[in-house]
Amino acid sequence: MSDPVPERSLADHQRVVDRIWTQYPDRQNRTSSSWWWFILFPEGDEGYGPEQLMFSIASRAGDDIRVNDIPMAGLDLDRSVVGGVDEFSAISVGWYGDDEAVQEGLVNQPATARLSPDGSITAWAESEDGTRRGGEIRDAADRPLGLEAHFAGKKGEARFEAWGDLENRVDSPVQAMDTDTAVGGMDLVAWRRMQFEGEFDLPDGPEQLEGICYFQRVCLNLPLFPWKWIWAFFPDGTAFSAFIPFLGPQVLRRGYRFFDSKRLERSTLPVRQSALWDSATGDRIVEFESATIEPVFDGGPHPDFEVEVSDGDGNRVAFTATSYGHARNYIDRPILGGLTESHWSYNEYLFRMDDLTGEIEGRHINRESMGQGFGTLEYACGLGL
Repeated sequence: MSDPVPERSLADHQRVVDRIWTQYPDRQNRTSSSWWWFILFPEGDEGYGPEQLMFSIASRAGDDIRVNDIPMAGLDLDRSVVGGVDEFSAISVGWYGDDEAVQEGLVNQPATARLSPDGSITAWAESEDGTRRGGEIRDAADRPLGLEAHFAGKKGEARFEAWGDLENRVDSPVQAMDTDTAVGGMDLVAWRRMQFEGEFDLPDGPEQLEGICYFQRVCLNLPLFPWKWIWAFFPDGTAFSAFIPFLGPQVLRRGYRFFDSKRLERSTLPVRQSALWDSATGDRIVEFESATIEPVFDGGPHPDFEVEVSDGDGNRVAFTATSYGHARNYIDRPILGGLTESHWSYNEYLFRMDDLTGEIEGRHINRESMGQGFGTLEYACGLGL
């Protein structure tokens, strides 16, 4: 169904942004993880693609863990937080991709992170040659509300600023989820459609890029679980998203592989189905209660995905997410006294929308009416105990 978007004041927005700078240590448990991350869609000839970049600062509870096969200390649940300043073990990660290749490991740097209620998270480490590597995100200095970021690694560096128009709940920071129970919960702040611009030192050389981006800070106090998630943009800024946490045999998966049986790969039980369509003007958002994202294997290096969403009022969207790149991040942690390890990974697929069809509030949706859509699709597997 379609809902009007309520207006909020700058003070309302600021209260949400302030939540970015805490991970609520009193809620954390041995399964906790926290993530601050951007996915960037630079403007190109066909729309917001095919280039994409991802940068994140992330932490995971545990004495000794491995992130992308890098040994590091995990988040210490017994740490002290003095004056609201939270210091903990974290890792900064970044990659760059286009329709020819994905360059993983632009940034892959463990460090001690410092999260401050003054409006920043920093996670820098100094190498033997004095080079500083890691990342930071902070409140923008020259805007009423916005974010500045700097990431640097062995293979690249990025400095950029991101901001939203604050006209609706997609262009504004929102408290997307806040649950806290005896068995765990989740606190999620999302800024789903931001503008960005900045300077990027990439494997093929320096570039000045601008476009649209997505930002999220999530504190998950539950085991890392399987999900499928999409965020995509059209040339006019219209956004599409779908999210399906699920149960299935993929909870036992280790490494980057798939079942030989298409039927087995699709044998999943959705815990929740949700999706949204937000027009470029952002005055109304269509939300869908039914969503499917199913992998398709055609002999290529990576699967494509069939996507269908609908509601009970005649609104529907369907397309093929045709993959042209893949990045992977994964976490291993010893359990049962070191007898075995839990493993969880999320695969990120860069995709273009093909065979788009649908109906939104009486308007027919296709490639001709919308232009070329590009997006990112996460297919997370394993179980992070």
